[in-house]
Amino acid sequence: MTQTQVTFTPDGIHPFVERLLFTSRERLVGLLAQSADRAALETEFREFFEGYIGLGFLLEDYEESLLAVLKTEERFSPLRHRVESVVSQRSSSPDGRIARRMGVGPLLTEPQPEIKVIELSDADFRDLLDTLVSWPLFAARARLAKCLKDTETDGEGVYRLHQSETDARLKPTFLEFFVCYLELEQFLENYEYDQDEGLEMRPEVLEEWDRSIAEAEAGEKTYSLEEVERELGLEPECIP
Repeated sequence: MTQTQVTFTPDGIHPFVERLLFTSRERLVGLLAQSADRAALETEFREFFEGYIGLGFLLEDYEESLLAVLKTEERFSPLRHRVESVVSQRSSSPDGRIARRMGVGPLLTEPQPEIKVIELSDADFRDLLDTLVSWPLFAARARLAKCLKDTETDGEGVYRLHQSETDARLKPTFLEFFVCYLELEQFLENYEYDQDEGLEMRPEVLEEWDRSIAEAEAGEKTYSLEEVERELGLEPECIP
């Protein structure tokens, strides 16, 4: 996978801060405070989860380069230790995490989640939501947003802080944000949440599906959706 370098400037960091996940989290906090019913919470949780997946896709292209940056300076050693803890507790491979983001994981060769979100009692579901909306990622995002505000340009497009000051503040704050995301991802490994979507979006499946259609038109052997999933090493989904 080609890795992209993060530019530790306001323009480079801004796309990570303005995400669906963060607006959905605010709505979810409000619903929990209002003791909203299960249906309302589940509806917003779907938005929250989609936002979490979206942030994961965005960070996916930068993960290796960010991990490399964490090794460059001694001041990042506490964050490195947190990453090491995440790695030691992970049960999924990089391919497995990508599969889960695509909505077609976990891989058959990896441990399966023990907890199905849909089967949680109302009390346990609320406890899970309370845990998620209180995750350190959101406090890290607030600190990152403040840094961005402090480093905005003036009316003539000139940064208010010198580049060295911007780098000194944005880099560690963003790296903490990144590590908080990794910790959230590791926590959610044990939870199964099916959004009933995502398989049709995966490029490999689209290619297999197109091939199957072409072969059907040519009178050749066809493949079922379950066979496509097995060929890709994915957990077959129940298709109504």
